[in-house]
Amino acid sequence: MMTVVKKKTSRRQVEQYQRYVTQAEQESMNGNLEESLKLYSQADEIQPSESLKGCIKNLEEKLVTLDLNQESDEYVDVCQSGLLLYKEIHDKLFEHQKEGVAFLYSLFRDGRNGGILADDMGLGKTIQIIAFLSGMFDANLVRHVLLIMPVTLVNNWVQEFVKWAPGIRVKVFHGTSRKERRQNLERVQNKKGVLLTSYQMILANCEQLSTSDQQEFVWDYIILDEAHKIKSPSAKTTKSVYAIPAKNRILLTGTPVQNNLRELWALFDFACQGALLGTAKTFRMEYENPITKAREKDATPGEKALGLKISENLMTIIQPYFLRRSKGTIQTQSSERESCSPGEKNSTAVLEMPSLPRKNDFIVWVYLAPMQEEIYRNFLDLDHIKELLMTTRSPLAELTVLKKLCDHPRLLSAQACIQLGLEVSGYSEQEEGEAGAVSDMTREIKHVPSQVLIEESGKLRFLLALLENLREEGHQTLVFSQSRKMLDIIECILTHRRFKVMRIDGTVTCLAEREKRIGTFQNDKGYSVFLLTTQVGGVGLTLTAASRVVIFDPSWNPATDAQAVDRAYRIGQKENVVIYRLITCGTVEERIYRRQVFKDSLIRQGTGDKKNPYRYFTKQELRELFTLEDTRSSVTQLQLQSLHANQRNSDLQLDEHIAYLHSLHMFGISDHDLMYSRETAHEEQPEDEEAHQYIEHRVQKAQELVQLESQLVDARQQKRPSRCLPCN
Repeated sequence: MMTVVKKKTSRRQVEQYQRYVTQAEQESMNGNLEESLKLYSQADEIQPSESLKGCIKNLEEKLVTLDLNQESDEYVDVCQSGLLLYKEIHDKLFEHQKEGVAFLYSLFRDGRNGGILADDMGLGKTIQIIAFLSGMFDANLVRHVLLIMPVTLVNNWVQEFVKWAPGIRVKVFHGTSRKERRQNLERVQNKKGVLLTSYQMILANCEQLSTSDQQEFVWDYIILDEAHKIKSPSAKTTKSVYAIPAKNRILLTGTPVQNNLRELWALFDFACQGALLGTAKTFRMEYENPITKAREKDATPGEKALGLKISENLMTIIQPYFLRRSKGTIQTQSSERESCSPGEKNSTAVLEMPSLPRKNDFIVWVYLAPMQEEIYRNFLDLDHIKELLMTTRSPLAELTVLKKLCDHPRLLSAQACIQLGLEVSGYSEQEEGEAGAVSDMTREIKHVPSQVLIEESGKLRFLLALLENLREEGHQTLVFSQSRKMLDIIECILTHRRFKVMRIDGTVTCLAEREKRIGTFQNDKGYSVFLLTTQVGGVGLTLTAASRVVIFDPSWNPATDAQAVDRAYRIGQKENVVIYRLITCGTVEERIYRRQVFKDSLIRQGTGDKKNPYRYFTKQELRELFTLEDTRSSVTQLQLQSLHANQRNSDLQLDEHIAYLHSLHMFGISDHDLMYSRETAHEEQPEDEEAHQYIEHRVQKAQELVQLESQLVDARQQKRPSRCLPCN
């Protein structure tokens, strides 16, 4: 029997062995595979092990593969970034997607441990991530990736990995089987691959996802899809995601700012682990407050100039970590490349994104029905409303009542409907999320004549006339509402009028059922209307069979409505798209829309979409929520008409359709898509040299403060022991 004699090593040899292994790992990370192979071989001579032999074998195979690939050109350097991507994948990417992959690799290559890919919705952020990971796995630069997303998108990610990168091991950490979840987690941790999970799962399982064999487990990458889910630092979901260790973090979101610039800070605080924009307090004082103040129409010249310079400085800081492209920008760049002379065109094949059709995004200013207006005025005259305006108590409950009244009075509580004489027999009021609410509400609505329901709502009257017209013209239409009860009313009337209707809301929890309904609508032109709740149907769905979109009730958050619109207006859409946002004249909805515009101006300046967008409304106007102006006209519509009357992109067919809309019971139309098509005529300048110096000092102070705080955080992180990539 042969006796195995272990080779004894001196302390000096142990140190030399460790040095060789560390250097070999670093050279492998940097892509210097030949040098890495040499160092691993030297380490193996000192202290042989199966682990090292595995590394050596992998590197030898990789070098042989690279040699073969270089001979047959099977791999392509993406935009000369240094990342080699399998040619079959590379050639299927649109030009902007290749640039996105190169950006993601540049973060890794240049030692930036996090970043945000914030492309407009529908530009293929999913594909860019999968292509990036394909290149990183092929180069052995990553082994363990945790990808977190809303539960409704899990199946979509699985399908896209299968389609684009079937060689990557992808496991799902979701579902009711704890055993299956644990096995999938262990497979990815012990070997290599991508683990897909949801924000819901993170809440209850962040500790399990952070450990392996009772030791801390550090992921090579954590990637968040729909990353605005962590916009609130104090939320449980955000804290759970923070608790999972990772070397690198990437955030994907089409809406990096939804309400205020604090949300942008929160995203970068996670992506860069606190080492970019300082503390929340400093960011608010030095950046958010000046930028927000400058966006108000009644801001002083000095405030406008300071806000502009502070905004420019913020863009400079985040630029290396942040990539955002809009559909309009992509199409403009594509057109410019097309117009190049043959000699100017790049010699490599360029796959341009298909040109998207025209989009016309309309605000339709509708009237309250007489009953709605009467109830609205009576509600505003109540003593407790007057008392509310004299206190600092949150007016949210009262504003919610006003919003419901703008849509349909039957959205009020059962007791209120009875008191108002709205012919109900007293269905039980339930929360939006409870399963019984739909059936109860539907049962009561069926007892009310359709004509009565229509006469009680100005929006409903307009919507039905519009949908009848669109059905005659052969269009499929998405109808979004924030209220399931409102969808109940619409569905009841449409069914009575023999419309074929599909529907998805919060009660459709089975992913397979959701996908079945989406597939049926996409493939069956007989379905003329798809009813969706804005929160559920506005994220992650592709519904390009529809070329018309109705936003029945505006959201306080402009990004929510934008998400809904982009279900139809995205890659794959063949027809011109028309959006109808229904807003009642003179009501709280008009104020909400003005507030949306104000928020959007912050978003655009805060994320670099526009340098100095036009200021439309004052902050005082945003406070006047509890008034009812002239309900037969719209101040906002008249103001926007004066600014954008001659800018609409139209054709004869659309002009005829607009003429038809004007024949319906409504006040007028505004072009939402022309908003911010104007910039201020000149760059804001301080009034004198002293003001100029003050602004320069404020900008310098802001940058120095966030840099100092970020350096302190970075220094603390450097002291933490790092965990090297496993080599086998």
